[in-house]
Amino acid sequence: MLGRFKQWTAPQPRVERTELLDLGEGTVEEIRQNLQDMHQVNRWLGGHAALRRFLLPRMRQAANGKPLRILDVATGAGHTPVTLAQWARRERIPVKIVALDASHRLLGMAREQLNQYPEIWRLSADARDLPFEPGSFDFVISTQFLHHLGPEALTTTLKALAKVSRGPVILNDLVRSATASFLFRRGAPWFFKNRLTLHDGLVSIGQAYTPGEMSEILHTSGLGDARIHSHRLYYRMTVVINDDSGRPRI
Repeated sequence: MLGRFKQWTAPQPRVERTELLDLGEGTVEEIRQNLQDMHQVNRWLGGHAALRRFLLPRMRQAANGKPLRILDVATGAGHTPVTLAQWARRERIPVKIVALDASHRLLGMAREQLNQYPEIWRLSADARDLPFEPGSFDFVISTQFLHHLGPEALTTTLKALAKVSRGPVILNDLVRSATASFLFRRGAPWFFKNRLTLHDGLVSIGQAYTPGEMSEILHTSGLGDARIHSHRLYYRMTVVINDDSGRPRI
């Protein structure tokens, strides 16, 4: 038993693999269900909680009657900008949200949902080469995107995101762990039946970064003012670039 416990908790090497969704696999219905599954994971396992903790208070503080400009990178089906728009409406904070994704297919599938929110615009673009002027946004966010990128591409992307934001860049992502892989492998089939979700979820964990690795990449990127906030219970972390909270790094 002790040997198995050590195996679960031992450092897991990062393995880059392409997710089925990124390969263009899946029927329209499979993709819709996969995106809905990821939305539920964000609701249950800390993705939305991180935004409430790190973004919503800053939105309240920055609100001055003019629309806050927010860029959501790798928006997928657009669940995150819809959640933000709903929060902003409840808080009576005017916003303009750009839902950006490199995939025309995913943005097309998000059309019906996003069309109900005139404060959200869809845009297809590469996060490493954004079509915006420096300081175009008050906030830049992403959820479960960073692990899709290798270290070199991630460094380029972080610089690009920091450049277009005049305020904090708030990035929530998975943390790689053998324990997280074990729990997903054993537990996910009880909750999810979608083959894309089951395959890509395990791949995502395997190519996610640890807080230590992310710290090195941030340093290499010249983003020394960034802070990494660990959410150990959910095997997640939130990277805040241009962090104005004054909290110590974790």
